[in-house]
Order: sequence, then structure tokens, then C-alpha cells
Amino acid sequence: MSSYLHTLSYFFRLPWHIQWRTFLVQLPRYVPLSILHITSRKGPHPFVIALPSRKNNVIPLYVFVPPAPVDFGDNGGGGLGDNGEWKVPVVLDFHGGGFIMGSPLEQAPYGAMMSRELGAVVISVSYRIGPFHQFPAAIHDAEDVLSAILDTDGVSKAGKILRTEIQRYYKILRSDHQKNEKNKKASATHLDEIETIALDPTRLAISGFSAGGNIALNMALSVPPCAEMLPMSPTMSPTRSKTIAPTKSPANTLSPLLPPARMPTVLDDPLQPWPTILPPPQSQPRMLPLLLFYPSLDARLLPHERPKKYMPNALKGDDKKPQTQKTPGLFSIMGPTYLPKKLRGHPRASPGLVDPENVQKNAAIFLVLPEKDSLAVQSDMWVDKMNSAGWNGPVRFGDKRPNDWDGHQGGLSRTASRENGGLEVWHAPGCRHGWTQFPESFVGKHETQERILVFARTLDFVKENWRKKLPTERLGNQIQELRPLEIPE
Repeated sequence: MSSYLHTLSYFFRLPWHIQWRTFLVQLPRYVPLSILHITSRKGPHPFVIALPSRKNNVIPLYVFVPPAPVDFGDNGGGGLGDNGEWKVPVVLDFHGGGFIMGSPLEQAPYGAMMSRELGAVVISVSYRIGPFHQFPAAIHDAEDVLSAILDTDGVSKAGKILRTEIQRYYKILRSDHQKNEKNKKASATHLDEIETIALDPTRLAISGFSAGGNIALNMALSVPPCAEMLPMSPTMSPTRSKTIAPTKSPANTLSPLLPPARMPTVLDDPLQPWPTILPPPQSQPRMLPLLLFYPSLDARLLPHERPKKYMPNALKGDDKKPQTQKTPGLFSIMGPTYLPKKLRGHPRASPGLVDPENVQKNAAIFLVLPEKDSLAVQSDMWVDKMNSAGWNGPVRFGDKRPNDWDGHQGGLSRTASRENGGLEVWHAPGCRHGWTQFPESFVGKHETQERILVFARTLDFVKENWRKKLPTERLGNQIQELRPLEIPE
């Protein structure tokens, strides 16, 4: 109750221009699940799990249980075992919204598609966002959910609850199926024969859209010590107290106001590494599909400050035309309530700054880049950096050039490295940021066709990589030491 009162008090202490925007952007999180019967008719539809997290937080998870197993052609039988257990793959998904808005409900058509076509349990995370929470709250939530997925023995409370609730829902599905007279006359299905559903984290994919792509990439990163962040770390600065009085503070330090009982932005010790919680490839060599849809990779510039020259090295040549300065919009105004200016260069806030050597080696990256996107320039620079470090793969341009990559053949590609999962880039010319998640009535014929193509390739990419394993002979048994990170100017 006291936490609720603090949150309410915090909201009413915010400046008016933050208050009314907060009210508007939070509305999608209160839309009832029944809306999915309109927006995601094919199903399956999700149920919600309240997953316990660190510091007594609770993370709402929207969980899609697949309607039927899918055989990947690797003699796995779709995960159906002789012991009455169905081992299902897992897709962990993060919605977009600039860390100030968004909801797993907008991911429902995508989550339902991935669940149907991959026979996977899809877990869409309703992570904490600003202005009520500050960086790195979303990263912590993502880590806690991933940790629960990897907890195959249900040792942790979160891991046990996650599996118990999925099994409980599966029993409801079986019961409904068996009560249906039409199903009794039909041939036997997995719902008749399989009593137990179990998560198979050896077949795991992580996806994210926009800000969610930032989180997804973070899950596959091990961040080295970053002494440059020391002067701005609230936990390390001797001049900061443990609480902050509810007085106005500059927008470039913390959010405009903090409630009396709230800690400042909590970061791990910058002098210590922040490793990924994924198991090393030596112990789990199966490829990890990392699906990044127009991700936010560099947070040092607010949206209105970003270069507006779309895809300078990919679809269009560089030009010298001066760019007109844009006025701050919603994300530029609200963004600092989650991520203050002095922390934008932190490697967890800007994962594109991290050395490619610190990316999980068995991550197979699929990067989707729409042309009309203010994030295009930073994404293109990140691709160049990854390519230079040996993360290579096919590139689809989509501009009708001869022999372009279509997901199966064609294209000019650098030789793929055997020491990592590679990087495939899918350009979407003429498409806007977020077009894959827009309702059908908001996209034209071209964007609709591009969405069909990119999702078809997404499914194939996941299936292909779940059948592969990373050769680990060259990796040895030693975990590479993380070198200190230097943040570029």
C-alpha cells in the first residue's frame, strides 16, 4: 500500500507536461485481453503470469502456449517424448516504446504467429518503464525473466512459478479439448496423449522491437568494466545520499522528480563486469536466434537529435545536404524520465557501443532495418563494426537489384565465421519504424507485403538456427576476460 501511495504521490509531483503525456502513453497497458479477439483473431491468445522479481517487484508476462507441436526436421519429433512430456521451445519477446510506453498486447499478432508456426511458448514481457521507473529497471526485468526460463529445475521461486502456471494453463486446454464432443470423434492429438508441458531452453530465441531490440541485444552481451561511468554512478558517488528529496532536479541527471522513498538510478559497480546470464556456448552450443527489429543501439542522442539521412551506406549514397533541426517530440521529452543524459553512454543503455567480442558467440543475429527510421544511421554503423569483427552473413537490400538475397538464395555475403552465429541483415526499403507492429489498417500495400516477407524469413531463420550448433573446439574452456570499455565521444 505504501508503495502505491509513493507512486501516486510521485505522479502528482511531476511537471504537468510530463503528467498528461504519462497518462496518455500508459493507457495501452490497461487495454483488456478481450481486444485480442479483434486484433489477433488467429490466436493462440495469451494468459498472464505475475512473475516475482528482485526487490519484491512483480513482472507481468503474457504467455502464448502453442496449439500443436512443430517438427524441425532434426529427429526431435516436435519435442514430444515417450514419457508423456512435451518439451517446447521458448521465444522471449520485448515490445518497443522508447522505455516510456508500449505493451505486450501490441505484440500479440507477432507472438501468436511465432507460437503457432514454431510450436513454441512465447513469453512477452511487460517490463518496467519511465517515468515511474528508471534505467536499468527494464534490463533487470529482462534478466529475471530469462533467469526463470533457464531455471530448468525450478530452483528459484520465479522459475517454479513460471513452469507451474504454464502447466496449469495446459491442463485447462486439455480439459476443454476433452470436453468437446467434436474432438472426441477426431483422431488423437497431443492434447489427448501428452500430460506435461516443459520448457526447453536449449531451443531459445530472443526478439525485440525498437527499445525491445535494445533489451534483446543486452541479454546476449557481457559488459566489461566501465570506469568512465564511475563519476556518474549513484551507487559509487560519495556525494550522493541513499535517497533523494522530492525537489526539482535537472532533466539531464535523474527524472524530473523522485519520490521520497525511491533510490536513485541503481547501476552495478562500474568497476565490475556485468556478464550475460546465458550459459557459455561450451555448455550450450545450440544457436540462439537473436531477432532485432529496428533496435535502439545508441541512446546518446535523443530522437530529435539523430541524423536523418536514412541508410547512408546501404540503400542511398551519402550526401552533403544540411539537415533541418527538429523540435523535441514525445520520446525526446519523456525519454529522460527513464534514462538521464549522464547515463546514456552506459553500455547497457547503448549496447551498440560494446565490443563485438563481448557478444554471446552462439547468437545468430537477424537484424531488420526499415529505411524510414531515425535509428537507421546508428544501425548501419553497428553493422559495419560487427562485420569488421567477423560477424557476417547475407544482406537483403530489397531494392530489386539483380541476385538480391531472398532468404534462401542470392545475395553477396562475406564468408561466415565458424566462431560465432553470424549476422543477417534485412533491409526494408520504403518502410517506417514500427511498421511490422502497426494494425493492418495503418499500413499500405507495400508495407504489408514487406511485413509478410520479413516474418516469413524470421520463422525460417529461427528454424534453421535451432537445427545448428556452434563448433566450440576453438573456444576452449576459458572464458574470455572482459577488457575495460572506452566510450567514444
